Amino acid sequence: MSRLVVTTHRPWRLRLVIAGLVLAALLSGWGLFEYGRYRAGYDTLTAQQEQGQLNQQNAELHQEIVTLREEKAVLERSIQIDRQAYKALEATVGGLQAEISEYKSELAFYRGIVSPKDAQQGLRVEAFELTANGVESSFRYKLVLTQVLKSDRLARGRATFEVEGLLDGQNKTLLQHEVSTDATKFFTFNFKYFQNFEGDLTLPAGFIPLRVVIKVDPTGGNADKVEKIVEWPVEEA
Repeated sequence: MSRLVVTTHRPWRLRLVIAGLVLAALLSGWGLFEYGRYRAGYDTLTAQQEQGQLNQQNAELHQEIVTLREEKAVLERSIQIDRQAYKALEATVGGLQAEISEYKSELAFYRGIVSPKDAQQGLRVEAFELTANGVESSFRYKLVLTQVLKSDRLARGRATFEVEGLLDGQNKTLLQHEVSTDATKFFTFNFKYFQNFEGDLTLPAGFIPLRVVIKVDPTGGNADKVEKIVEWPVEEA
């Protein structure tokens, strides 16, 4: 008769032994790795301290970059504001200079009425100005008539202008009502000191202007007629 032997199977013990051997191998390997680094002069604690210092330095440099960027933005904005302020100031100065120039011109104009350089009395064609108004062959004109203040009488009468030039190579004279946008043939004036007349004139196609002739015809008294010739060159708008 044969004998039956019963044994208890415990697989977890085998697994535990294998796990222990693996852990021991890892620890042994780690120990050998650290020993090798130590033998090579590597200090883990020192390396960690150096890494911490580098991390701190990196954070400080990053913060410094942020601060410098903010300062740069502030300076750029300040420069932009200064430039805008300078441009505004420059425009203001330019406007004031133009205003001063205008006042000087007006002052010279009134001085010319009160104390003219010459002794001529009576009517004067103080100015006839022409300015291009942006429309082809069209211009803005301004006629200024004055009277010396030595005379207490009103100046009355009428004035007109003609434009002399060339058309198709021939001399051509255009009367006021032929070039003026309104139907006025002449200006009627009635003043003691001065009077202005303004309007637009348009030249026919192909006409080359050379000069403007202003004629003033006073009425009453012994006042003489006045005539003034103005060369054409005009100021571009």
